[in-house]
Amino acid sequence: MRPGRGSWLIILLIAAIASSVIFMLAPARQPPSQTRLRTEQGYYVREGTLTGTGADGRILYRITTQAARQNLDDGTISMQEVAVNYAPADEIPWDMRAPRGQIPRDSNIIQLSGNVLVTSMATAATNRGQSPLTIRTDYLELDPDTYIATTNRHVAIERSRDTLHARGMRVYLKQDRLQLESEVRGNFLP
Repeated sequence: MRPGRGSWLIILLIAAIASSVIFMLAPARQPPSQTRLRTEQGYYVREGTLTGTGADGRILYRITTQAARQNLDDGTISMQEVAVNYAPADEIPWDMRAPRGQIPRDSNIIQLSGNVLVTSMATAATNRGQSPLTIRTDYLELDPDTYIATTNRHVAIERSRDTLHARGMRVYLKQDRLQLESEVRGNFLP
């Protein structure tokens, strides 16, 4: 027995109603929002130099990095293999190096992390033959406008064979002065 035209119409009507019901019950699909389409980085630089200047236009410091990225979500600039040097004209002989660094949005504070190494050649230059002062820590915040570097973490200060250990430190770079916060202990060899 062959279905008649009316039977085919009923079958098509049932199929149309069923597909409409399935379509209406399915979760709504929306096109991806514009925020999802934008990239996660504002910019990316390889082997770059960032130069900071004062209000008078003079160079305060230079930051060199193997790679720098800006995150659009929070505006943070992340850097790899970072070196911070103050301008020779300011006669501030401090050199800072770290595997990682970042500069938060709307801030001049440079956050160095990893195996942070800070070296001062000031004393070595004035006292010929004396080795430079070296500071090691795993985190350091540097305010290049005030020339102050701080940490609340463990620090090791080394010169020749002498070593000081402490928790927390403040370095006044322009005055070539170091202030240790707590748990200070040292090892001085003749």
